[in-house]
Amino acid sequence: MGTMRPRSASMNQLAKPDSTTYPFPRPQAWARPRKPYVMGGFQVVPADAPLGAEIRGVDFSKRLNDTTINALHEAWADHSILIWREQDLSVEDQLRAGRIFGELEEMTHVAVEDELPPEILLIDNEPEFNQDLASAPEKYSRGLQAKPLRWHSDNSYRDVPPRGSLFYVRIAPPTGGITHFLNMYDAYNDLPEDLLAAIEGRWSKQDRTLNSADTIQPGRTPPDDVSTADNVEHPLARVHAGTGRIALYLGRRQYQYICGFPVEDSEVLLDKLWAYAQQEKFIWRRTEQRAGDLILWDNRCAMHSRDPFDPNHRRIAHRVQMAGEPVVAPWPRVDG
Repeated sequence: MGTMRPRSASMNQLAKPDSTTYPFPRPQAWARPRKPYVMGGFQVVPADAPLGAEIRGVDFSKRLNDTTINALHEAWADHSILIWREQDLSVEDQLRAGRIFGELEEMTHVAVEDELPPEILLIDNEPEFNQDLASAPEKYSRGLQAKPLRWHSDNSYRDVPPRGSLFYVRIAPPTGGITHFLNMYDAYNDLPEDLLAAIEGRWSKQDRTLNSADTIQPGRTPPDDVSTADNVEHPLARVHAGTGRIALYLGRRQYQYICGFPVEDSEVLLDKLWAYAQQEKFIWRRTEQRAGDLILWDNRCAMHSRDPFDPNHRRIAHRVQMAGEPVVAPWPRVDG
């Protein structure tokens, strides 16, 4: 794994870890552990990929002690994505597990589920609804269903995007519907000099018109001019509050715009950045996802996508997400 490449003295001042976020801030130059190891009473099995690890020996249906919790935070800082297999969790178990990693947000701004707490987002595919979407509930017809999901970072169109998400698979299709992950630390570290220079000091607008399945969100209209759209702006790279490392921060591609650029030039640069970031060398391309899988991802340094699957198979997952911190840039802003 490459080391972070400083661009200026001011960047190094901003890139100091916030010790209140993680109990174990990581040094800026470090190598991710690649062999299995034991810590905090459990085993960490790093994925044979640019990021991710399976945690063995933790049961979230039981309360965890402080030693285990602190070690889980350290593992998350090291690997960005953590997976626990064969978890048998109630809704309350998942809420308790999510709170280990941060304050849970209410998800009622996305959808309201009468039978679930407001912190739970239901992600479902119902074969009977797919056969006649016109008769399906509105929240389902504008949802994700069995569609492929683009690479994205959750809720990047908000002023303060969530820190991370904890995703629990309750029913899985026999094939497909697998979530993959992309290492944005590596994408930044490996950027060629011309792209690194092109993004230094630059912010982009993040649009929320479409969800990650390219469905128009309720009450939204695609912008006529992305350069004047009233959208949240974030830097194209961000300092991770817990590790002090820098990650490329693209968020989502649909109607994205680099501030201060002619729209045509913005499109050209964004196409180059997205094409570079989506190389297989940065991706954990997973091969299976089963009921009982519990997956924690870090929105600040990773993106994720999802394979499509047979709409005739049911898929049910519950997601909670943890409140984040304001996005901090590694350099002063430049426009024009």
